[in-house]
Amino acid sequence: MAKRIKKPAVRPELARQWLRRYEEDGESPPQIAKADGYDVRTVRKQLEKMNRERELREARQVVLRQALESHYVDICSFAEKLRAEISGRTPSMVSSTLKDDAMWKALRQHLPRSPLWRYIDRVERLAEPFRLCLDNIKQRVRKEAESGTSLQFISSPDEIGFIDGLPESIAFHLQSVARGGRGLGEVIYNTKSAKTLVRIEHGAFNIALVPEEKAEEVIAISRGLMKESTEWQEYQELFRLTQEFLKLQQGLKEELTRVILRRVVPGKCMYCPF
Repeated sequence: MAKRIKKPAVRPELARQWLRRYEEDGESPPQIAKADGYDVRTVRKQLEKMNRERELREARQVVLRQALESHYVDICSFAEKLRAEISGRTPSMVSSTLKDDAMWKALRQHLPRSPLWRYIDRVERLAEPFRLCLDNIKQRVRKEAESGTSLQFISSPDEIGFIDGLPESIAFHLQSVARGGRGLGEVIYNTKSAKTLVRIEHGAFNIALVPEEKAEEVIAISRGLMKESTEWQEYQELFRLTQEFLKLQQGLKEELTRVILRRVVPGKCMYCPF
């Protein structure tokens, strides 16, 4: 009886050839076995193995693709939150809530050289000078208002005089003008009875609580301050800071919008699926 010779293990590349011949060329397992000198059971076993490996590989690719798509969605959603936060009227620090978000680190790792980070840094550095500038404007409003009349700023709701809403209204007006708006220039003044006095309102701001005969005087002072304040040095500084902020804000929005609309972020981060 002839001694049976054991065939060597089937190499992966040979098994892949069998799968191609079976699927593309239409060769049956017995035909492949006869042509290559292998037992038909071996051929069938390898075909099943190659098919299982391919299905597993394809399933893994689907899972990874879905994970990557979800990762991009997370980053784009974060970019939308960041864009909403930097869309305010004044420069401010990015909130700790966003900076502590894992997607902050992910976005920085994906886009380490983006001008986005330089814009954010410059906006944050503008926040304190901008706040001080507004404080200076409000202080000057208080000084100018009190110097033009016998009225003072009140500290109690039962007193007669100017209310803190007056400097707030002028600061709001100047911020709008610095951005190219009309501010409160066309907003009418209203008076509301408050016992024996009248409360004067300019838009959303309560500016004074005075006897009715003093109302026109207060309104005239407010109008004068709106007009004169655009010539103040404090306003010139506000205008400079505002224009710088608007330019940076526009750059930020463009960079973030690019991330959001592309939906695919280049580079990698520590949270990437692969």
